[in-house]
Amino acid sequence: MMFKKEIDMDVILESKELAEPELKAFTENRVKYSLKRVFWLVRKIKIKYKAVPAQANACNQNCSIELQTFDYQRVEFSVTARDKKTALEMAVKKVYKHVQKVFHKAQKYGRLSKNVFV
Repeated sequence: MMFKKEIDMDVILESKELAEPELKAFTENRVKYSLKRVFWLVRKIKIKYKAVPAQANACNQNCSIELQTFDYQRVEFSVTARDKKTALEMAVKKVYKHVQKVFHKAQKYGRLSKNVFV
C-alpha cells in the first residue's frame, strides 16, 4: 500500500485585481507540481500578479514570487511576459534553479544551515 506525500507548502496569491478562481487553482497546482522535489526546502511562497504599462515589446504581465526558504532566507524573483501563465512558468523555473543550487551547495558542505548562501 502506497501513501501519497502531502505537500506542506503555503502558496499565497496576491493580486490587485480580483483573481479568477481558474487562475488561482492553476497557480497553486503549477507551483506545487513544479517544486514537488524540493518542497521541503520552501516554507512559504507568495505570488503577485500585476499589469505593467505596455512597452514597445508588448510584455505587460508581471509575476513576482517571494519565497521563504528552510533557513528563513527571503528571496524574490520577478518576471515580465505576455500573459500571466507564461510569467508564472518562467518565474517558477527560476525559483527551482535557485533552490536546487542552495540544496546542492548545502550537500557539498555536508549540512543544511543558515550559513549556506548562493
